[in-house]
Formats: sequence, structure tokens, C-alpha cells
Amino acid sequence: MRCPQCHGHDLEPKQLENGLIAAGCQKCEGAMLSLINYRFWSENHQEITEEKVNVDVMEQADEQHEKAQVCPKCSRLMTKFRIDLSTAQQLDLCTHCDEAWLDKGEWRLLKQLELHGQLPKIFTDAWQRKLRIQRMQNVVKQRYIAMIGEDRFQQVDDFKQWLDQQPEKDEIKQYLITTYE
Repeated sequence: MRCPQCHGHDLEPKQLENGLIAAGCQKCEGAMLSLINYRFWSENHQEITEEKVNVDVMEQADEQHEKAQVCPKCSRLMTKFRIDLSTAQQLDLCTHCDEAWLDKGEWRLLKQLELHGQLPKIFTDAWQRKLRIQRMQNVVKQRYIAMIGEDRFQQVDDFKQWLDQQPEKDEIKQYLITTYE
């Protein structure tokens, strides 16, 4: 198999973790990881290595490739999946072959974000929907911070968190709505 980024370099066996083998490119340091191998590895390694990464991996990860990758196995386009809101990095997945392409530093990024034990979940509709909802909540939050100021927003947000914990929250909200001028 040829590297989907370098196109001229062959992928060779590379160990991401003890017992987790991927097909790696020596030039760009990316890796093609079979999710079947990953699932087998994660089921047989109850304690996933919790290596603390001292270096900010988010800065080390290669620039995000905007173009869709072509799967080196089946030549179909791979789909990009958002990892987390804290990073713009996206993982590429061939949904036909069930293989993920990890750019240089992305495995370490997954470890830093403590998501390396949940890799298949990242590729689910539920995970991606959760990220979209969180992104929209952040947009709304930023809009209200701009409108009322950060200090006032923090007071309102503290009240909201308190209200969410109250068993009579619906009644309290109704009171606020009906008694507010």
C-alpha cells in the first residue's frame, strides 16, 4: 500500500502502542490503522497505556489537509471526522475498509485528549452530533457574553447551573417569566 499523503512511499508496519500495529509512512510519519486491529487491541489491553505527554501535541500535529484523502486500500475517498472542539484536527476514515488515517502526531493528540481508548466512537453520528451541539452552545454563549459582558454572563450562567439542579426548575422559570416586566 502507498501512503495517501506522500503517494510515492510504501506503508510499512509501525507499532503505535505495545501490540497495536498500523501501516506507517516513514516520510510523513502518518499511519493507516485498521479499526478491527484497534478493537482487538483495546479489548485485549484492559489498561490502555496512560502516557503523559509533556509536549503540546496539538502544536506538533501536521497542518490539517483540507482535501479528502484517498484510501490506499480501495481508492475511495475517506471521510473527515472532527475529534474534539479543543482542536481543529480531523481524522480520516475509509468507511468501506474501516481504516483510519492518522496524520503525524494525531495518535499522541488522541492520547493527550484521553480519546485514544474511544477511537471508534469518534466516527459515530452521535459523537459528531454532540460536537455540533457543543459548538452551537459555544456560539450562543459568546453572543451573550458580547451582549451583556463577561461578568454579568458569569452571574447568569451560575444562576442557570443552580436552576438546572433544582427539582422545581420549571416552576421557578415560569415565575420569572410571568413576574418579569
